[in-house]
Amino acid sequence: MVENHHIIDVLVLLLASVVAVPLSQKLHMGPVLGYLVAGVVVGPSGFGLVADIESIHALAELGVVFLLFTIGLEMTLDRLKRIGLPVLGLGVSQIAVTVLVVSSIVLLAGYPLAAAVMVGGALTMSSTAIVLQVLNERSQLKTRYGQVALAVLLLQDLAVSPFLVLLEVLENDGGALTAAVWPALGLAALKAAGAIGVIFIVGRVLLRPLLRLVCEARSSEVFAASTLLVALGTSWATEHVGLSMAFGAFLAGMLIAETEYRHQVQADIEPFRGILLGLFFTTVGMRFDLSLALENIWLVMGLTLALLLGKSALIMVLSRLFRFTIWRSMRLGGVLSQAGEFAFVLLGMAVLGGAVPAELGHLMFLVVAASMAATPFYITVGSRWVTMLESRETVRQARLDSRDEQKNRSHVLIVGFGEVGRIVARMLKAYGLPYLVLEMSPRRINEGLALAEPVFYGDASLVSVLKAAGAEQSRAVVVATGDSSVTLRVVEAVRSSFTTLPIFARVSDEASAAALRSAGITDVVPETMEVGLRLASAVLHDDRHGSEDDIRDWVG
Repeated sequence: MVENHHIIDVLVLLLASVVAVPLSQKLHMGPVLGYLVAGVVVGPSGFGLVADIESIHALAELGVVFLLFTIGLEMTLDRLKRIGLPVLGLGVSQIAVTVLVVSSIVLLAGYPLAAAVMVGGALTMSSTAIVLQVLNERSQLKTRYGQVALAVLLLQDLAVSPFLVLLEVLENDGGALTAAVWPALGLAALKAAGAIGVIFIVGRVLLRPLLRLVCEARSSEVFAASTLLVALGTSWATEHVGLSMAFGAFLAGMLIAETEYRHQVQADIEPFRGILLGLFFTTVGMRFDLSLALENIWLVMGLTLALLLGKSALIMVLSRLFRFTIWRSMRLGGVLSQAGEFAFVLLGMAVLGGAVPAELGHLMFLVVAASMAATPFYITVGSRWVTMLESRETVRQARLDSRDEQKNRSHVLIVGFGEVGRIVARMLKAYGLPYLVLEMSPRRINEGLALAEPVFYGDASLVSVLKAAGAEQSRAVVVATGDSSVTLRVVEAVRSSFTTLPIFARVSDEASAAALRSAGITDVVPETMEVGLRLASAVLHDDRHGSEDDIRDWVG
């Protein structure tokens, strides 16, 4: 019977989301706000249709885990190193200064020091889930400003452990700050550093052989299961030493980003991430106590507005001190202004442990939930306002911000790394055109990697894999497999989602060519000794880089 209740709860949440999310998108408010509204409607403050909020929330938290895992897949170690010391300084100073300012205000309101520090810690953290989702929806996650916001969020995740240790010390000492806090914090830092080191060492040694072994089984189900094992296993390990599960998932994603399997992994994890992240936002909405909020509506609204504006101003000032442009500083202040999901955990534990008075804790719950709900709207309005104020310098800076993304644009996507695929890759390299190869054969992947070629494991007949491989930004797709049925499936997948993307393929007979033309292929090349040269010529000629005679001259 308990299981039936859980099924009914999930069905109610899904139904509410199906109704609320499209409605919010039609009103140009974004899906996150739709999920939050759906949670308020079905939660205890609304119609009370969901019986067990905590069980659903525990499941939904995996959505945040998978979100950080997919972000990690985009963040290689080299890319992380390029973030730089100014971002590190901004993240650390934001945490320290926000805690100091908020704690001082709570102290002035007449609450004890322990309560002030806990509230300060709760409000200093921003919402990783909401911020990254909104940035992703606005295609800003890969901009310089988006990467800085991500780095600050990760530093905030690292700060979770010290606050949990501090709370434990407060509970043991009857809610008073004592000298015992420093050894406890030092031990927590050592444990965290040791855990991160072990994860990186073990991951870099064992991860690629593990995925290669799974890949050789040629089972998509086993590969997906291994992906879940890596993501959830690493998350469990970091949580076990006092860090957040989300931070562990990010580390796991970074490790896989260094391998040739990242595109297929990203495609496999996407369905889990989307559904569970939606459930997470819905459960956040269910925590909003509508009756208490209405009783204290002006106080809640005032505190929420003070939090959003105050935190925005503080982050903007700190960003300027670390030499970020005024416009980027304003955007960072807006996107990181809310409180986050960690506040629910810390405040809940602090109220139960006696460190924070119950009435203060419940009031802060409302402020946190309200700030998270207001974030999509706040970011949208703030972004428009900043855009109106931007000058020509801002336009120039925006172009600089996007240069890394532009470098990854206009590559050619090659499907298959057999003899023909290698010839195509060789020709493209000769003309300085970037390319990326998708291959299903472990042997060919290893051969490509041995030649330092960008060969990745992935099923190109899946739209999700094509998107993960950057098909939206590619200049063409070359299908170089020898299997006509595989070629047809790939062409159909590409054409279903990328209607204007040129597609070229080798064919073995006229019947296959006719089927491919019906599927929308741009050009077919008969299977001859020169098929690789002809395919490369078709792509280069389409891009006006050279003729087939030029290529013949190069080959000699």
